[in-house]
Amino acid sequence: MGAMSQPIEDYGLIGDTRTAALVCKDGSIDWLCLPRFDSPSLLGRVLDCDRGGFWQICPTGEFAARQRYLDRTNVLSTIFTTGSGRMVVTDFMPADASSIGQHASPHAHPRIVRIVECLSGSVTACSVFDPRPDYGSGTLRLHTSSGRWHGDDGRLHYCLQTTSGAVGARMELQLSPGEAVAFGLVTDNAGSCTSLPWTLEAARELLHSTDRFWREWLDSCSYRGVFREPVWRSALALKLMTYAPTGAIVAAPTTSLPEKVGGTRNWDYRYTWLRDASFTLYAFFQLGFHDEAHAFFRWLQSTGIGSLGIGVSNLYTLDGSGDVPETELTHLAGYRGSKPVRIGNLAADQLQLDVYGEILDAAYVYAKYGGEVDGALWSQLEAIVELAAARWSEPDASIWEPRGGDQHFTYSRFMCWVALDRGLRLAEQWGHPHDSGRWRAIRRQIHLSVTEHAFSQQQQSFTQALGSELLDAAVLRMHQVGFLPPHDPRLRSTSRAIAAQLGTGALLRRYDPAKRLDGIHESEGAFVLCSFWLVDALAHQGDIEEAERLFNQLLAFASPLGLYAEECDMGTGELLGNFPQAFSHLALVGAAVNIERARVGSLKHQDGPAQSV
Repeated sequence: MGAMSQPIEDYGLIGDTRTAALVCKDGSIDWLCLPRFDSPSLLGRVLDCDRGGFWQICPTGEFAARQRYLDRTNVLSTIFTTGSGRMVVTDFMPADASSIGQHASPHAHPRIVRIVECLSGSVTACSVFDPRPDYGSGTLRLHTSSGRWHGDDGRLHYCLQTTSGAVGARMELQLSPGEAVAFGLVTDNAGSCTSLPWTLEAARELLHSTDRFWREWLDSCSYRGVFREPVWRSALALKLMTYAPTGAIVAAPTTSLPEKVGGTRNWDYRYTWLRDASFTLYAFFQLGFHDEAHAFFRWLQSTGIGSLGIGVSNLYTLDGSGDVPETELTHLAGYRGSKPVRIGNLAADQLQLDVYGEILDAAYVYAKYGGEVDGALWSQLEAIVELAAARWSEPDASIWEPRGGDQHFTYSRFMCWVALDRGLRLAEQWGHPHDSGRWRAIRRQIHLSVTEHAFSQQQQSFTQALGSELLDAAVLRMHQVGFLPPHDPRLRSTSRAIAAQLGTGALLRRYDPAKRLDGIHESEGAFVLCSFWLVDALAHQGDIEEAERLFNQLLAFASPLGLYAEECDMGTGELLGNFPQAFSHLALVGAAVNIERARVGSLKHQDGPAQSV
């Protein structure tokens, strides 16, 4: 039972579209928040080896281990090999179609199931359950009764069941071929324990229904290209980041995994960023998954976004609240000493003008694939278009959320153009009232401001901000939104300049951190999102061979399970940042889909060529 932080790439993710858990290849669950993504952690060793809490099942002696997902599922198997035998631990969070839409409230069925089975020889295994509720600051006093190991932490009741007979904080299991033991962790309301009788047969039935749920969901995937396996794994990872009870989508299921080991770029991503969610929806649409989009737009309407016409929060809780205060957990050491550990996120209070375009772009694609833009939704969307029309020329924080001061970012400027452009199209398609003449004039004005003031003749590239000479990989999105025709020479030269100045091999930085854009005087890794955006841009430009070459190189930076964090170390390739990251996986999907479209000659922006301005 080791006590040092494991590499991020050594973790697999399991989940039930309500919350998720990180399972290390040493058999330890080192991150788990219950009952939902943004709840305080019960197990958090990934952020503090001593105080975080964990649940480890592994052989008692030396072993070798490897992990794999059961084919086309989010069911995780960890195979242990010892000198005397081999065993497998199958980890999953029960999920089935009947539970979609239900809230993450306590119930009598287990939230996590772990099935331990001897495959050959004989194995002595050990289970150590060391929960530390409330981000390691609480105390969970457990006791044995009726064959259960359970207790309260003041908010919830936790119950650990096993089919082995004995149950406790530490349990040893002597296993021979074919022998298996099943564990189940159940949550209930404090002071109550309604967990059902637990048997190996019940555990295997939950495994069967969960396996079937994931396979049937993935059967709807429409992608048939050459990168099927990484696309499937990315789709499954993105689905794990949806919150079924409301339709919200989290940016990542973790907090404070650092963008540099020992650094301070440690943020809480367990919320719904409108930008990230919009990107995720487009990835789902690209793959033929539509239910998630309908659920998300129901959630979006429930937030009342735009209804007051005074502003839009950048991120929301799973319930649709824009109140996400940021605090630091000073009692936690952080991943490999990376402090501070944060919960909540101050980015909710920033002005990020690009969000207006992300919402309208997502709404347009939603309508294209069968979603209804009725009067109630249009009233909210129209208010957001008006915000873009009124505020497009203001400085803001934009996509990267720097804390070093607002600027006139190019990305935000052309995404405000997207808000006006998509707003016009939606209004005309659905016959909704709007100020067509004024919107068209503002759209034209925004376009001219970008083309005249954001393109550097010296760099031969669109730049990070108007009048700047600094480069930013975010402008690669111009291809995707149809701001200019894909073969415009300025887009081609921009891709070349960004690759040359911000890239190393297939990896791409988002910008030069030495320029201190974000007010944090430390380096960071390459952004996986931006790296796949370059691939996407090349596909749009028709450079298919180069796009495929870089795509294949980027696959080498995935974890052994095919998962990506937010960043990679530019030197070692080590995964950095919150894990897995929706940004990274949705960008992989987009790049793979657009390579395939370019190969068959059908690649165009989702709305066709860029419109006249």
